[in-house]
Amino acid sequence: MNRPRLLYFNGPWDYVGERIRESYIAPFRRLLEQDFEVIAVEGDCDFRREVETHRPDLALFHTGCEAPHEPELHITNTDAFPELPRLGYMFRDPFSPSRAATMNRMRAWGVHQVVTDFRPSDAPAPYFKDTFYLPWWVDDTIFREYGEEKSLWVALTGTGWFTRCIYTWRPEICRQLLPKVPIFHVPGGGNRRTDHDYTGANYARLLNRSRFSAGCGTVSRYVTLKLLEIPASRCCLITEETEAMKALGFRDGVNCIFADAQNVVAKVMALATDEGRLRAITDAGFKLAHERHTQRNRRVFAEWFQLWRTKLPGERIVQVNPLEPLRLVAADDPAPACTFPAENPLVDAIADGHRLMAENRWADALAKFDWIIAIVPCVAEARLGAALSLVRLGRPAEAVPHLTYNLKLMLEHFRFSQADPIDMAVTAAVLMRVKEAKSAVTILDRNPGLRHPALNAARWIFAKAHPALGQRPAFQIVEGDETSNVETVHILPQKTFREWTALLMSCLR
Repeated sequence: MNRPRLLYFNGPWDYVGERIRESYIAPFRRLLEQDFEVIAVEGDCDFRREVETHRPDLALFHTGCEAPHEPELHITNTDAFPELPRLGYMFRDPFSPSRAATMNRMRAWGVHQVVTDFRPSDAPAPYFKDTFYLPWWVDDTIFREYGEEKSLWVALTGTGWFTRCIYTWRPEICRQLLPKVPIFHVPGGGNRRTDHDYTGANYARLLNRSRFSAGCGTVSRYVTLKLLEIPASRCCLITEETEAMKALGFRDGVNCIFADAQNVVAKVMALATDEGRLRAITDAGFKLAHERHTQRNRRVFAEWFQLWRTKLPGERIVQVNPLEPLRLVAADDPAPACTFPAENPLVDAIADGHRLMAENRWADALAKFDWIIAIVPCVAEARLGAALSLVRLGRPAEAVPHLTYNLKLMLEHFRFSQADPIDMAVTAAVLMRVKEAKSAVTILDRNPGLRHPALNAARWIFAKAHPALGQRPAFQIVEGDETSNVETVHILPQKTFREWTALLMSCLR
């Protein structure tokens, strides 16, 4: 039986390093090729022409990688062939501000279902509520038994072992292990560059000749690829105990080592003198990874397509657990609750900060957002929350750097064509308050075709106060305009034009 034809829009990938291409991009293509005849189209293109040429059964859009200078893929005529089922795949950190650009690409391309490499609960914006989670897998053509001699004790690969960053567990573990156990350290090299040879099969061989290797799921406690690559290479995994890892089948002392700064040295040293037990744990981790977490266990795209072809009018496709098959439910049935663990201290802190703002506890909210920023500086929701808290505390000048950080990250670091509409609106209001009117107007004058209730309200307020601005297209807004053609990462409670007007006026006063 012929496999369905999948038209795969992706790339180009020349802006990322070899590590990203070998560890993420190529394995994803091989995952698709299990179930589909893949026709790959890289770079800017005409959707109508590609569909007419290749006559696919479905289309899949890859949104790229969040490396600096990520190109914005331009695909024209996506309104053609509306009956063609369309999937989108989002590959980036759930706290990355680049989510905004990705959401807008998905919107413009008209995808029917978004699949992400993170849990929907890891990104609190409403857009992600109905996305499907594709947990990482190991490509067993790379991560396998190579028969290497176990010549290294502990391999620590990637970033975060010597500095505080998003990997909050790592530096404490490294600090304890380093004086007591021989360590082989391989730096990460970032998304754009690879400064060493430990990528692909060479990286897998390094793990294969190491007795132990450690990794964690960042401050967000989700499943990173490293946590599967290690056991799949027949190396004993040392990791943080999280609900997500337990859901994937990992058990302390059975197929991995759950450790913290207080017990990691004792656990490693105990196994160092018990080769039989170490071998048993390592073998069990290897078996778990290869039986339950390879590309053969991740068939969400094929499952979705099969259900799409058979579903009746009004039925919906839902995901209850990413390790279980997708389901069909009636349109009027309540969405079934997700049964996969959502444990995430970062998202909890964002929610706490917004709750404290709603209670007018501005100093407490600021402390919560400052905690987030100290760990992950690029969290846009925390920057905006800190700025609004500082404005309410009478410190608008201190709010400006948080707001301009969000804009510069999107427009200068990533070089996207537009920033988040709520960031634009609030930044303009606060800049006007601190007497930087020219900069405020410049921000609102950018991307005149953008529409969002917050941005509409800001432009209307400015035009009403300065009628000359009404001559510019961006400021030709009718009072009450709640149209929107752009997504936002922010979760502020304001929804209507009137609510946004009230919030922005409070920033101006």
